[in-house]
Amino acid sequence: MAAVAGCFASLGAGNALAEAGGGLAPSGTPRLSDATCMSRCVSARKATPGATVRLTGSYLDETSRVVFKGASKPVAATYKSRTSSSVEVVVPAEATSGRPLVVSEDGLRSNPSPSVLEVVPATALPRQVFPVRGSHQYWAGFGDGRGHQGADVGAACGTPLVAVAAGTITKSEYHPRAGNYLIIDLKRSDQDLAYMHMVEPTPLKVGTPVSAGTVVGNVGDTGNASGCHLHFELWEGEYYEGGAPVDPIPFLKSLEPRAKRK
Repeated sequence: MAAVAGCFASLGAGNALAEAGGGLAPSGTPRLSDATCMSRCVSARKATPGATVRLTGSYLDETSRVVFKGASKPVAATYKSRTSSSVEVVVPAEATSGRPLVVSEDGLRSNPSPSVLEVVPATALPRQVFPVRGSHQYWAGFGDGRGHQGADVGAACGTPLVAVAAGTITKSEYHPRAGNYLIIDLKRSDQDLAYMHMVEPTPLKVGTPVSAGTVVGNVGDTGNASGCHLHFELWEGEYYEGGAPVDPIPFLKSLEPRAKRK
């Protein structure tokens, strides 16, 4: 009898855990709030086959597959990574423009993404894009009476930062003045780009190749910064290894038609 009572006590404890949201409780129905392109992007919601897309929402940690619209039938893809609030997936070659959704391991289907993800040919990929993916305004410029070696581009905290052009991440560090920063060595060019004051270190490892539009971080105010902004530097030659910074404003303004400026 004692053993039976212990068994029922154990079951009771399990039920209590379930009611409290413990490991025995069934997960909720997955819910999507957005779909954003992270690499091989034409824009935030315009991706190419092979692009990495991040779906955000809730109850996504048990995602089994991501379903895209196809020309004649839905196309399923396996996730790259998943957490409770996000899933990353590579866009299949057969996918077409539409609202992707996820299916959990228990067969629960999410709502379609509120935003349409356009899938366009790889030939639509731009060669260069503006580094701030969102509304922005120019603050301090090159020189600025205090040896300012770049341009400050003000934007809301958390605004995505993207690679201007194809290249390789050669440095990702923290500096008391620059905060979280990274360096991109541009491909087929003797130029380096610096992105400073990011809210967090870039999730990309040193040595990672990037293309125009690849998300490399988010606007922040780490280091010696007053207000959230990107401190952007353009170097002719290697960053602090024989190169020299030049005024990046003309370069940034040449990309301005592709950006949303306040």
